[in-house]
Amino acid sequence: AETTVCKDNGGECKRDADAVRRYLGLRSTTDPLFQIDKVFAKVRFMDVDPDKLEDFFQATEDWDSTMSMSNSMAFISQFGEYNPGGGKDEVLKYLNESKTQVILAEKALKTILDTVNSASSS
Repeated sequence: AETTVCKDNGGECKRDADAVRRYLGLRSTTDPLFQIDKVFAKVRFMDVDPDKLEDFFQATEDWDSTMSMSNSMAFISQFGEYNPGGGKDEVLKYLNESKTQVILAEKALKTILDTVNSASSS
C-alpha cells in the first residue's frame, strides 16, 4: 500500500498511515481482511492435515502479533512528526517498521491459506 500522498501540481507530500490500516483490513467493515481472525477461528474445526496443524496455529499467532504491531506502528507514525525529537524521519521510521510487520503478516497468511487449501482439497 502506498503511504505517500502528494497534493496535485507538485504540492507538498505527506505520509499517510491509513493506507497500511486499510491494507490490513483495520479501517472499515468493507476491507477484504476485516475480522479475518474470526475466519481463522473456524478453520480449526475443519479437517486439517494433522501434520500441518502446528504450522497453522503458529501462523495464526504470527498473524495476530504482526497485525497488532503493524497497526501500532502505523498509528504511532501519525504522531511522529509532532513528538519531541520527532520529524519526517520519525514518521518514516515507524512506517518502515509497519511495512516489515506487514511482510511478516503476509507470510503468515500464506501459511494459513496453504493449510486451509490442503484441508479443502483432501
